[in-house]
Amino acid sequence: MRVLIIGSTGYIGSAVASAVAAAGHEVIPLSRRETGPGVLGDLARPETIEPALREARPDVIVHAAHPIGAAADLAAIDRLSAFGAALVYTSGIWWIGATGDTPFDERQPHGNSDRARVEAAVLAAAPTIRSVVIRPGIVYGHRRGIPAEMVEWAGRFGVGRYVGSPGTRWPVVHVEDLGDLFVAAIERAEPGAVLHGVGETVLSSDVAAAADRAAGGAGRAEAWPVEAAAVELGERYAANLALDQVLSSTRTRSSMDWHPHRPGLVADLTG
Repeated sequence: MRVLIIGSTGYIGSAVASAVAAAGHEVIPLSRRETGPGVLGDLARPETIEPALREARPDVIVHAAHPIGAAADLAAIDRLSAFGAALVYTSGIWWIGATGDTPFDERQPHGNSDRARVEAAVLAAAPTIRSVVIRPGIVYGHRRGIPAEMVEWAGRFGVGRYVGSPGTRWPVVHVEDLGDLFVAAIERAEPGAVLHGVGETVLSSDVAAAADRAAGGAGRAEAWPVEAAAVELGERYAANLALDQVLSSTRTRSSMDWHPHRPGLVADLTG
């Protein structure tokens, strides 16, 4: 299949591009630069979308770009959906909020957050097109992502730091396992599917301790109060890092025959 990837140079998008190519499909990046690979287009410039799609002629569109604002994101989904190709949208989990102890499963979006509204727009395009939403957990691997940022904190502060409570749980996924899930979704997900890219659940305090070891420390971790972290990280980011979340990927694993098997987050940081 011809797979147009929006955000192909990003952390998730580049892993998806590698996995899609390894599975034998043709990868077509959407590039914002005239000298870039693939086809020229920019979600922030709506007039460029339709010409890019006509040139690329994709069978599947993977949207793995960062949000650019609710109105612009919704307008982009309208244009992408209207082309008629399958659409795989990369969402997130922080919009869900704290889940409590009952795992949040692959249910339909709810509420009026920007992410929920965009998810709803993607899913509303089914069954006219094969539209799919993937919600990745916190992504790690290849010394990138939030866990890698925590290694930098440990080196800078002399101790591992986690935001909020030591009991905060994070749903996480190795970036290569996530790439495998995207390939499965591209090849066989049903219209309107919601998929959870979650390989395991870890304590953020354990991640901080592993980050300290990765930075050369003894594996110590200390709480970083949300208010103090917000001064450096911004209020929204700090609040999201403090979210206690438990997500289920049971239906995703069964329906997609997806079996995440890369090293767990703590082992990945310290290995």
